[in-house]
Amino acid sequence: MSFKKTVFFFSFLIFGCSGDSVNDSVDENDPNNVSEPIDGSDPNLEVGLKTYAAEKGKYIGNLMRNGMFDNPQVNNGSTDNILKTEYNALVLGNKMKMSNLLPSRPIDPFAVNINDINTYNIDLFVNYANSHAMRKRGHVMIWYKQIPNWLENEAPSWSAQQVYDFSKSYILALSAYCNDKIDEWDVINEAIVNNGYRTNTWYDVVNTQATNDGSIGFDAYFSNLFKWARQGDPDAALFYNDFNIEPFGTSKNNFMRSLVKRLKQDHNAPIDGVGLQSHFTIDQVSSFFVSKIGQTIDDLAESGFTANITELDIRICEGDSGTLEDQKEAYKNIVATAFSRDNCNTILLWGSSDNDSWIPGHYDGCGQATPHDENFEKKPAYYGIEEALMEL
Repeated sequence: MSFKKTVFFFSFLIFGCSGDSVNDSVDENDPNNVSEPIDGSDPNLEVGLKTYAAEKGKYIGNLMRNGMFDNPQVNNGSTDNILKTEYNALVLGNKMKMSNLLPSRPIDPFAVNINDINTYNIDLFVNYANSHAMRKRGHVMIWYKQIPNWLENEAPSWSAQQVYDFSKSYILALSAYCNDKIDEWDVINEAIVNNGYRTNTWYDVVNTQATNDGSIGFDAYFSNLFKWARQGDPDAALFYNDFNIEPFGTSKNNFMRSLVKRLKQDHNAPIDGVGLQSHFTIDQVSSFFVSKIGQTIDDLAESGFTANITELDIRICEGDSGTLEDQKEAYKNIVATAFSRDNCNTILLWGSSDNDSWIPGHYDGCGQATPHDENFEKKPAYYGIEEALMEL
């Protein structure tokens, strides 16, 4: 389904399906008859950030973390209510990473098939997202972290050909199963550092040892990852995803842009876009900083890439000068800047509320990173996003 058709479909579901909850015996022409949702909830809950995003042909999304995945009614249903009310796109935090999809060693790790893969996680995610008309992002196919223990133990002794065989069979099985289920994929995640390739990974050998057909180097390996993903699913959008690549002109940004252009132009990799993770601090997000993000999106557009913001949060730490009102302006500025570009169609936030944000667990003295507080109430940041969407 094309992007425009998908947006129309989502918009139709949001605005045009209230009749599904009307009893057949009710006279729909009687103005005194006001239908109630079949679950008894407030009908106004269906108006959220997704409403304004869909009107503009955009997707505003969020993250389903482990607690919500394992128990949809965690936090007395507050997290579920935020996700289904506010957002029309969804990604899993951990449950579709390789450690969760391939926890047990296949009989033949160089010929992985779908029976080796934990499809329960995929199905649960897809069913939830579909029930709320959400665009679905697969995160992630290949990443150097959060891999199963058996792979971590065995891969250092593999040959380059074995790394290729494992990667190809895993991606083909996964992408083929997810054909028509997942709309876009992070094919490879966080593969560079500063101005070079990330090393000390489980696939390092591909850069120093040739495969049977003579393929050697990270570029050759990365390009094949995209080709295999496209072979398994001809329609899903395929992304490179990373952090600290957002502002134009830094060493890591320069290397990222060079890499994805080289993969596409020199290696014929079917790479559709770049995911700008966008984990920021409040004091970092000046107007100038955000303008440099816009410059990155523009530069990628010139080479035909989509540039989506995939993991946005803005943390406030002890000692920062920024306030919640500053955070509101920061969120508004980022959303307005990104969505003003035609080649940015999706912004995903990384955490439905401060209650389940990853920030406090990874950054001491930091928090308050999402648009909803620990009590699941809307913060100024929420209204900054809302204003940006309404003003597009």
